[in-house]
Amino acid sequence: MERLILFLVGYFCGSIQCGYLLGKLKGIDIRQYGSRNTGATNSLRVMGTGAGIIVLLGDVLKAIIPCLVVRFLYATKPEIQSLMVLWMGLGAMIGHDFPFYLGFQGGKGVATTVGILLVLHFKLGLAWIGVFLVVAVLFRYVSLASITAMLFLAGAIVLGAGNGLFGLGEAYRTEFVVAGLVIPLLSIWRHRTNIVRLLKGEENRLKLFTKGMKIKQ
Repeated sequence: MERLILFLVGYFCGSIQCGYLLGKLKGIDIRQYGSRNTGATNSLRVMGTGAGIIVLLGDVLKAIIPCLVVRFLYATKPEIQSLMVLWMGLGAMIGHDFPFYLGFQGGKGVATTVGILLVLHFKLGLAWIGVFLVVAVLFRYVSLASITAMLFLAGAIVLGAGNGLFGLGEAYRTEFVVAGLVIPLLSIWRHRTNIVRLLKGEENRLKLFTKGMKIKQ
């Protein structure tokens, strides 16, 4: 029951669609432009660099804040603390990807994953960001950087859980791995169209400084 409650609270926090809400303030529905998702990358391409940064921070914070609350609540139960943080974070990511009030059409969970990891294991979160940035700078494909970082995360979850990285009690390690792998695998699946474009050489490269699209309202 505790896990279900945490997951549902996380879902409602994650379903706060920063890209969609910011788009509405600008008089547009971001789901009708670009890649048609509500994440930070599409926000940047559609609404410009400033909007992309705001959405990125918002999508990170909506995972960090509830996960920090869980870490505090389970501070006296270190053997299960990380698992409970993970359930809250998993709910946040599902909410971000599939918001109930937008026809289950959200983002791809990349920024939300950053928020989860920074609370779950701060050094792992920094390492994930490092992998992402290296690939993004070298190749200028956000999708490739995201997929590579998610593959790194999948390996870290499997290896780390078995080697005590997350401070889990032995009885909770299998559950942690199974639930934890949903995060990178779901994000990779959400990038499936990007993978096709990458293979065809048709994927758009990142333009960090942009004013966004010219949209007639």
